[in-house]
Amino acid sequence: MNEERLVGTGASQLVQLIQKFGYNKDVDVELATVTAPPPNLKIKIDNMNVELEKDDLVVAQHLTKHKRRLTIKGTNSNLVSSSVIDSMTQNGSGPHTHDITSLTIQGNLTVTDAEIEFLDELKAGERVIVASVDNGQLYIVLDRAVMY
Repeated sequence: MNEERLVGTGASQLVQLIQKFGYNKDVDVELATVTAPPPNLKIKIDNMNVELEKDDLVVAQHLTKHKRRLTIKGTNSNLVSSSVIDSMTQNGSGPHTHDITSLTIQGNLTVTDAEIEFLDELKAGERVIVASVDNGQLYIVLDRAVMY
């Protein structure tokens, strides 16, 4: 029995395993680095000399700035006490803003038909997992790659 030894980092070894056991001739899984953040997203696939631009990429929604609708229901909510900081004036008169650092809610809590905005877009330097399809004509950014 002739076994090939996997080489490289843990992420590289994962890609080798996927290629060996889960290989589909129409899809390749690659690791890449974000070189420019959205809206003009660019990534560089490991072992490729060119950067891919936003027109070459499809990005999973959870990696983008986006909004979602939601309903929150809870009982016996007891959050941390409220602390408000007045950042413009000391006496609170005139134009000013508040930074709410925490909020207290006791009893039942129901928020219906609310909106949440996710702001955690891809950033330059982040590692991502990319699937290439159509012989490298299209690249799908699936998720962030995290190594411990």
